[in-house]
Amino acid sequence: MSGNTDRLNLSAAILAGGEGRRMGRTDKSCLEISGEKLVSRIIRSLEGLFAETFVITRTPENHPDLDVRLVCDLFESRSSLTGIHSALYHSRTDHVFITACDSPFLNRELISELLSRVEPDDDVVIPIHPDGFYEPLCAVYSKRCLPFIEQNLKKNIFQIIRFFPQVKVKTVDTDLLAKKDQDLTTFININTPDELSRVREDLNNPTDRSGSGQNSFPNSIPRSAALKLIRKSIALPKCKYVPVTDCSGLVAAETLQSGISLPEHDRSAMDGFAVPSACTSAASTNLPVEVGFSGEIRPSCPVPDKCEGQAVRVLTGGIIPEGTDAVIPFENVQVGECSISISTPVRKGDFIRNTGSDIMKDETIVNSGTVISPCDAALLAYAGIRSVPIYPMPKVAVLAVGNELCDPAQKTQCGLIPADNLILMKSLCCRYGIHDVHIAPCANSPEAISEAVQANRDCGLIVTTGGTGPGNRDFVFNSIRQAGGRPIFKGLAMHPAKSVFAFSMDNSIVIGLPGPPNAVNLAFHTIINPVINMLQAKAETSATTPAITTDALKGGRDREKLRPCRIFEDNGKIFADPLLDKSLSPRKVMSLCNGIIILPADCGELPPQSIVQVIRL
Repeated sequence: MSGNTDRLNLSAAILAGGEGRRMGRTDKSCLEISGEKLVSRIIRSLEGLFAETFVITRTPENHPDLDVRLVCDLFESRSSLTGIHSALYHSRTDHVFITACDSPFLNRELISELLSRVEPDDDVVIPIHPDGFYEPLCAVYSKRCLPFIEQNLKKNIFQIIRFFPQVKVKTVDTDLLAKKDQDLTTFININTPDELSRVREDLNNPTDRSGSGQNSFPNSIPRSAALKLIRKSIALPKCKYVPVTDCSGLVAAETLQSGISLPEHDRSAMDGFAVPSACTSAASTNLPVEVGFSGEIRPSCPVPDKCEGQAVRVLTGGIIPEGTDAVIPFENVQVGECSISISTPVRKGDFIRNTGSDIMKDETIVNSGTVISPCDAALLAYAGIRSVPIYPMPKVAVLAVGNELCDPAQKTQCGLIPADNLILMKSLCCRYGIHDVHIAPCANSPEAISEAVQANRDCGLIVTTGGTGPGNRDFVFNSIRQAGGRPIFKGLAMHPAKSVFAFSMDNSIVIGLPGPPNAVNLAFHTIINPVINMLQAKAETSATTPAITTDALKGGRDREKLRPCRIFEDNGKIFADPLLDKSLSPRKVMSLCNGIIILPADCGELPPQSIVQVIRL
């Protein structure tokens, strides 16, 4: 965003607290178009433009599906001005972009143009039509407006523009904004059932409105926003049961608890004698205590009878009989024919594994959405669990697009290049546990791309490499769309791999990557691997760790920058060498790196010894 206002100082508020009188007193935010709630559509339209998007609503119970902050009005009166007041009051930033939940055609480019006009000392930045009509629900407001709005609300003055003379207002001509949104569909609102019907019809015709067809998906958004959109497009996978012997490394589909305490009885931790500790309290070297014993308890024995004032021989794992409360090892006693001589007192609980010391009944062994470790699997079996509900690993298909590419496993024909991205992608998938990976080169033609994508619809994830740029030979995006894909986003505010895009198609996610292998490698770890984790319903999709840079680095303007690095430890500290030696080719850097430095957008120049976040490979 240009201008003097950093987008991190801007939030967005969606007003969803109206009565919906002309809609039959219906909560308009819950109305659906194209199978999506209006408020959800607005949130998606704003994704990545603001530090936070939140919703003003009087009925938060209607929105359990939203993963944004929900706040309520502070005044009882229902009006747009009441909503603006609440938005400013609850905002965590100085300036707030405010829109309504009934604006289905918000244009991101128009909004970005409006935001670029905001200066820190502006109180209102608002579109204005040639006839002088304002668009107050597609405008930016400052918290400095709060006292003046509050005064008007207390006087029952609800017209928004009535407080404008008391603050600094900047207007932006809609003729200028029309360069970004030709038909100004951003300003369309849905107020009546007839208008809702027309909008639904418009959305079924992808050519009728610039805001409803080709531009209905976000462009050039932050990676974090893109991953959120992909997550929303993924249905929870169906779980299946596998034997406990095969569950390690898979994701638990349910939180699994022990049905019993383990050990289920107090058991001996040593080969020795189970004794009542009280009878040994007077034992000494000069005056040993004699205790009679009888019988032997093995680990396989049932619960033994109560032992009254005597000792009993017990092997490791044997159940401690009632009447005894400690175990003394064989080597610490003198053993007679029917008694033992104890010369040192023993304490209650010595060498006993208490009931539940490994795990108590109803205690969680593994949480839903987490990977079952080998130790977890062993504990599940120990707890008597024989069949484990898991989310299966997804099938993955990788298509390398290009007429110059050939199967890397076959003899290279003259003039063709082995599609090494296929080997790279398959190997990376296998490294992270995905072994059902179909790879194939694909001719660079719309027909071949569409056919190849449709042929792999049974895969949870389809990845293409190459053909994502703006050139007239880059067919992949439109070909996937023709194959039935629904765009999720197109382009990332990220370098490299800024041309990454994503589609949902039936039960598949389709992601287009650029062609250079270095970009594919970086995109795998920052986009593909998190999506694979989502397809397994993992609770955590990606993780970073702090490290100290060895060299100065420069971030990107308005975009995240990825830098391959070599991670190493020295004196207990983690360092990241960004491999800036210009003699290293991109492929050499790929071979040397074991991590990726994540430089946030607009982070500027970082001196050596700066702390950065890295992804370990």
